[in-house]
Amino acid sequence: MTNVVEEARRLLEARDTVPIFPLLGIALFPHAVLPLHIFEPRYRRMTADALGSDRLIAMARFEAGAKEARGGDEIAPLACAGVIEGAVRLPDGRYVMRLRGIARIEILEFVRDEPYRMARFRRLQERNEADGPEVEEEKHRLLTVCAALRHEVAENPGVATPIDESIPFASAVNTLCQTLNIDAAIRLRLLEMDDLLGRCRLLVRLLERRWKEIAGARSRQGQPSEDEVH
Repeated sequence: MTNVVEEARRLLEARDTVPIFPLLGIALFPHAVLPLHIFEPRYRRMTADALGSDRLIAMARFEAGAKEARGGDEIAPLACAGVIEGAVRLPDGRYVMRLRGIARIEILEFVRDEPYRMARFRRLQERNEADGPEVEEEKHRLLTVCAALRHEVAENPGVATPIDESIPFASAVNTLCQTLNIDAAIRLRLLEMDDLLGRCRLLVRLLERRWKEIAGARSRQGQPSEDEVH
């Protein structure tokens, strides 16, 4: 999957504008995959156009308190460009698709609003993205605390978060940031960080705090505790 991301990043570097798909409470992280259901006419058009070109779309978010999707001034400047990995057009014109994050971007200005928003942007770099000895211990710690929490941190109740030691560091950190059941404001704070190692350490601290709260509640209720996080 690294080759797909790198090729999409190369295509992103070759352009200075990108379609913007803003949503409330949704964040896309580089390397992570976001399933989407596209039903609004303007975003159906955006999806069709993207599928007919380089398949690039940027996920953005509305500013806190925004009630309507009218102007670009309601959209936060931090976004994440993604590449459409797969899409199915339904008989009524809707799409279901998978968008893989490729790079965080800063929206500089909107160059048009119709039929969908297009924006000039600059790509934001991420530090400590590559695998290596210096990140292996941090990745192991992250996966260990997730394993200890099991179902409690899954986005969907009753579905455990998959744990795989072979997953690359950047994919492990960003996929968990996107898919774990954490507060939207915290998720945004994680996305704002430009250091993967720092993002990983913050996520570990948040999850360890969650684990202690769960273990404490179980202890007070006389329930058996899970194994400790080491």
